[in-house]
Amino acid sequence: MEALKNPTNKLTPEISIHKWCSLITFGDKIRGCKKQNMVKLVGIKFSDISMPKYYVDEGLELKIGDFCVCLWGEFETTGYVCAIEHRYTEEIPMRPLFKVIRKATEEEVEKWKALKERERSAIQCCREKALKYNLVMKISNVRFDDANNKIIFHFTADKRVDFRELVRDLAASLRARIELWQIGVRDEAREIDGYGVCGQRLCCAGFLREFKPVTIRMAKNQDIFLSPAKLSGCCGRLMCCLEYEEEEYKKLGANAPEVGAYVKTQNQEGYILERNLLMQTCVLQDANENKYNIKFDQIVEMKPPEHAQDEDDEELDEENNGADGV
Repeated sequence: MEALKNPTNKLTPEISIHKWCSLITFGDKIRGCKKQNMVKLVGIKFSDISMPKYYVDEGLELKIGDFCVCLWGEFETTGYVCAIEHRYTEEIPMRPLFKVIRKATEEEVEKWKALKERERSAIQCCREKALKYNLVMKISNVRFDDANNKIIFHFTADKRVDFRELVRDLAASLRARIELWQIGVRDEAREIDGYGVCGQRLCCAGFLREFKPVTIRMAKNQDIFLSPAKLSGCCGRLMCCLEYEEEEYKKLGANAPEVGAYVKTQNQEGYILERNLLMQTCVLQDANENKYNIKFDQIVEMKPPEHAQDEDDEELDEENNGADGV
């Protein structure tokens, strides 16, 4: 119980809170999990701007800053360890985690560093030449395909860009085949990665495999205050998480009165000022401006409010779910 009596022990980057908890002896179990169910996860970064991707370290004894080879997509890729965590298997999200293949050799480390330097110089070169041709585009990422002597640039732009002269100039400067792929702002956020206002990693980079349409109507169905600053994610579009609970809110709001509706109960009648879908309650104001908290099932008669259809919804939805690039 020494660990409990002395909780001020500093945690090194190599020991997380999960590892610290494992040192506390409550028999052989902590939260119902046996110690042998603990696995070591290492966060691997494949580039300086990307978020770490977690892999299982089995017997390699990797430390912060070590280079290793992992499976990323369909290819074996070199990256470096930036974080170490010890988790119980029950705490790991239900998605497949790959193992670290092996430690990187000195030759692979030098090759990785040289590649990152090439990427930085290639992006800088492309940005300078885009300015030279007055092209309104944002270069976000670059990939080298040495097997085919090809360099692929990813960029975002509000409109279609005629980059034929830019491609010819880049091909002459970099001496390789050049491809420019226009991607959407959501795809750019997925590539760069980051954290949302919730404090968690961006959903698109963490677990989302496809982008589903998100509409302003979803926010209205959930009675969320329609503030662009609060509803927009890092990409500037409506947050993907608005879609997660949409079906449940539809069920909760199936028999709910709208704000402004005229309703009658056994004892009162008046207009609805506000409602709480989760609690299934609303605030009713009668003709004398008295307010009452009532439940949805107390309403015996309801007249929907008369309001014009919000024409801005379709424009906002079209802008939010527009083509995210090819």
